[in-house]
Amino acid sequence: MKALFPTKLLCSAVLFAASSLSTTVSAANFPYDYFEVRVPLSPGGLGIAGSQQIHPNAHIMAEAESHFENDWIIGAGIGFNSSVNQFTDITGQIKLLSFKNEENNSSMGRIASELNFGLSAWILPQLETGGQVGVISAEEDITKFSLYARLHTGDAFSMGAEWRIKGINDQTLAFSVRYPF
Repeated sequence: MKALFPTKLLCSAVLFAASSLSTTVSAANFPYDYFEVRVPLSPGGLGIAGSQQIHPNAHIMAEAESHFENDWIIGAGIGFNSSVNQFTDITGQIKLLSFKNEENNSSMGRIASELNFGLSAWILPQLETGGQVGVISAEEDITKFSLYARLHTGDAFSMGAEWRIKGINDQTLAFSVRYPF
């Protein structure tokens, strides 16, 4: 029963925040149709991600990443996005994950689910910042917390940096290039 506490607390906080939003606000301030290439550092690796909007306030996504040390994180799921105001979106995702790392050396990895919520905001005309908090439910819960910044240089692509403070791989810095379509 104690393992569900972080999930219940997170869901309650997001529902409270969402209930305070205006019902007249809709659509998105950020692009949710994209293909992304990621390079995590310390240790190095490579990853890809993609998202496709299926409704003005919903999208599907898939991602895969590895440090090339017999490890991986592969996930797919559905997400929502809603405008808080003209500069800010609140987001959330529910994903099914498969991950393998040095702590989990099963040949097929470990299956888990992830629930996360985030906030994205324009702080300058071309600079997006945000954060994400969530929980990954495996044999025991793993807290997820990250902060990011993304520079939108034009309509063709954007460059980002993400600090993954807590998660499957703690204290990781990752750089990415995102191509909207």
